Amino acid sequence: MGTRRLSRFTARPALLGLLAGIVLANGGPAAVAGGMMGTTITAAYVDATIALDPADPAWDAASTATVDLTRFIDFVEETAGTGLEGSAGVVTDMECMMMGQMISRSISVEAVHNGTDIFFRFEWADASADTVVEEPNLFGDALAMEIPYSGTGDTALAMGTPTEPVNIMFWRADLAAPQNIVAGSVGTLQPSPDAQNMARYQSWANGAWTVIVRRPMTTVTDNQINLLRGSDYDVAFAAWDGSDKNRDGRKAISDWHTLSIE
Repeated sequence: MGTRRLSRFTARPALLGLLAGIVLANGGPAAVAGGMMGTTITAAYVDATIALDPADPAWDAASTATVDLTRFIDFVEETAGTGLEGSAGVVTDMECMMMGQMISRSISVEAVHNGTDIFFRFEWADASADTVVEEPNLFGDALAMEIPYSGTGDTALAMGTPTEPVNIMFWRADLAAPQNIVAGSVGTLQPSPDAQNMARYQSWANGAWTVIVRRPMTTVTDNQINLLRGSDYDVAFAAWDGSDKNRDGRKAISDWHTLSIE
């Protein structure tokens, strides 16, 4: 196993300023989870240029990890009357575990990198491709991967805390590109302009999505966590099924898992 990387965040006041001003983005993502460490997702090193294509030979080096989505929650419904509705607030992992209902769904995850860019490949079952978002009745399929800025899960899985924020990589079927999100607790999601260095491939066929997201391993911005060779990072996932009216806090969630970068 590699080394857990400590946060750049504590030394970067610029992001503190950004988080201080974040507001809940209507229709935005939220990764909420709670639980024990689970699957290890290994990002294999490939000494080659990698195309944003599932047929690229680089994927031959990847191993497939199965990430279980263990709970379905409706955060708006669950927080009704608690004072958290539509506002920022820290939700503990225990509170997350008490929400919603147990489910049995999974996502296949693979990762490869060439030392410059890292590619994440996600595959999961979905009976329909929901690619149009139009309030009030149409919602898009979506997926999010959350990484604490500290690199470890010593934060609230419900989008972190003000002192232990998280970085969220968000894909939605109707968007031309993935979004880079920063959050410091429930209700503080803020898309950052750094998404311009991200790209995606997406395809739906035979009742399943295949999505590949590319992002740089290291950046000069404070808003994206650096992903370094020989390091491990805790990650959590959330998925939205548009045809089931999933959006915002209504989603399927995972526990913490480990991303290990060769």
